[in-house]
Amino acid sequence: MTSPEDPRPGAPIGGSEAANVIIAPSILEQYPDLNGAQREIVGHIDGPLLVVAGPGSGKTYSIVLRALNLLFLSKASPREIVLCTFTEKAAFEMRDRLSAAAQKVRYHGDLSELRVSTIHGLCNQILTRHRHRTNLGNNYETLDELTQLLFIFEHFDEIIGPQEDGLYLRRWKTRWTAIEGARGYFDKITEELVDAERMGSSTDEFLKRLAASYRAYQAALFASNRTDFAHLQSIVYGLLLNPEHRDALASNIRYMLVDEYQDTNYVQEQLLLKLTEQTGNVCVVGDEDQSLYRFRGATVRNILEFPTRFTKCRIIKLTTNYRSHRDIVGRYDHWMASADWSNPGGVPFRFDKTIEPDPNGRHPDYPAVISIWGRDSRDEADRFADLVEFLKRESVIEDYSQVALLLHSVREEHSGSYLAALQARGIPAFCPRARAYFENHEIRLMVACFAVLFGWHGQNRGEVAGAVAELARYVDEGTLPGHRDRQREPRHPRGQGARWALRRVRGQGGRHIQGGLAEQAHLGRQLAGDGLAAREVCRKGRSHLHRSAVRDGCRLFL
Repeated sequence: MTSPEDPRPGAPIGGSEAANVIIAPSILEQYPDLNGAQREIVGHIDGPLLVVAGPGSGKTYSIVLRALNLLFLSKASPREIVLCTFTEKAAFEMRDRLSAAAQKVRYHGDLSELRVSTIHGLCNQILTRHRHRTNLGNNYETLDELTQLLFIFEHFDEIIGPQEDGLYLRRWKTRWTAIEGARGYFDKITEELVDAERMGSSTDEFLKRLAASYRAYQAALFASNRTDFAHLQSIVYGLLLNPEHRDALASNIRYMLVDEYQDTNYVQEQLLLKLTEQTGNVCVVGDEDQSLYRFRGATVRNILEFPTRFTKCRIIKLTTNYRSHRDIVGRYDHWMASADWSNPGGVPFRFDKTIEPDPNGRHPDYPAVISIWGRDSRDEADRFADLVEFLKRESVIEDYSQVALLLHSVREEHSGSYLAALQARGIPAFCPRARAYFENHEIRLMVACFAVLFGWHGQNRGEVAGAVAELARYVDEGTLPGHRDRQREPRHPRGQGARWALRRVRGQGGRHIQGGLAEQAHLGRQLAGDGLAAREVCRKGRSHLHRSAVRDGCRLFL
């Protein structure tokens, strides 16, 4: 331990690596309950660090304090520290935690230059500052998921090309499925840093055509001064491969702290390693047990293989769950440990760890883990609703909002029986996505409003048949006469009509709708006649509609 005369601005803690673990006194004073592993994280100074953090273990709290500790010890200025996480919401929450903790430990420095963002956000900041090193022009646009699809739609002929033997790119039957399918491949090619030129020399005909399509997509993208989320990252990575650019991009990053590392993809891993290549000061925090985003390109290999990226990497495990009942923690740990996580071809698929409950926690003596089953889904839902009713009646819970039900999916076929059982007992339930998106009352009215604006309703659209006729019925139900009739008619099976019609219309390339859109005569008369529906949309829209709703509404008419 240090003596009172120790000139260093912090106190080292015990352990095998005590010389590299120093914590500012004000942090220890305000956070005396930090456990041993948390103290090691907060006090870690230099070199790569992997934090394997189980659920409810205080991981975000630990890395926020580590950032403040680095500032207290004058290891870096705020502008030299970067905190990254997976979503914008999480980034905002982390920024709030950082601000609150700084006030508590009485840190008076200017935190406005400390960057807290997603990896996409960080790349956008870097590109904005170093755009002159790229081929992007001023005021370039970054496409989101929807506008990316629309961009491919607008450049369909040059990117996808014509059908051959009834298929686009030898794989997809319709224009819309080709757009969605190709977009997924384009993102994967970019995020996995696949060499499109090499892929184009493949003997596989589909891969060869896909490579050509990808190159055409890139050319159209950059020609229009646009980029997408995947290219946002790959462009920055490309700059980092050039030593001259790398020094300019990474010179002001001394410490990088990354949360939710199990949700990163390959290009993000390579970006982070390149940005911290000179200092080696990268700390990643995550939990391989919570790797859920493979469907969005994430790979759990990043966190499992992180220690192998360095000659020496420190690993700290946060294994105490402060959030859950001891019985829940015990069942979780037992279930996870029951599987074989070994990997003969490389690193194990799970770190060796035992998740434990808070030893000082007070856990009520009740069955925290129970099982409910029934003869069928309706019987099971009734039993669940009975349990919720019992919990409220016996004052185990104060409000129904204290109960959460997790399902495989919240679609009608999965959640309907539970919602009905709760409703029958007068128990309010909040499940906004249980209904199909286009079956929400406000969305119906918004779609009808667009139909009126474009003149695609009633007799104006001409003869329609098949899937387009089904879609026409859906649109007419939202206009004033149809809206009145709909109040007297039995409801269409929830969501099925609209979803089926939209799939079929997309499959037909929207050609019938496009023809109808051209017929916009008498628009003023139609707007006047259907003003009530439009006013109702505006009234309800204040609280229920947002940008994505409007975009999806427009997407209906592609």
